[in-house]
Amino acid sequence: MIGFVTCHERGAADRLLAQLAERLVQAGRPVIGMVRAEARQRFDCEMHLRLLPGGQIRAISQDLGKGASGCSLDAGALEEVVAQVGAALEQAAPGTVVLLNKFGKQEAAGRGCRDLIAQAMASDLPVLLSVPPETRDDFEAFADGFAEEIVPDIQALEAFLSREAV
Repeated sequence: MIGFVTCHERGAADRLLAQLAERLVQAGRPVIGMVRAEARQRFDCEMHLRLLPGGQIRAISQDLGKGASGCSLDAGALEEVVAQVGAALEQAAPGTVVLLNKFGKQEAAGRGCRDLIAQAMASDLPVLLSVPPETRDDFEAFADGFAEEIVPDIQALEAFLSREAV
């Protein structure tokens, strides 16, 4: 099953999933995936992901220079992160939680984490991610009834995972 949260406050879902990842790791639960990481910002809209397990921080954005209005996502860097997480998923033990940053524009276009979600589901691993309002319709079409919206609250996410572990 896929569990997802939608938050309307910018960054709230990122913080929530990062907090959940920290709690799961500290509790000794196996976690594979990626969550947003706080890192020193060299330019506006710089994005970093923390890879799980291990905690490696990877930049997934590019500096487009002053005055640029395009998306700063480095799609190649994102695909490298996806490949790294995919390799970890191939070795996942039963009961591993898969945390993915979000179902964003890349996923809506058929790229990004889509294959990771399918890979985790094929392995019967619970998946948690955020779905921004602007990609909600695309996500629901992709999930095809296999996703459950969860209240964006740490206890609700932990309850979902406890239920999935049974």
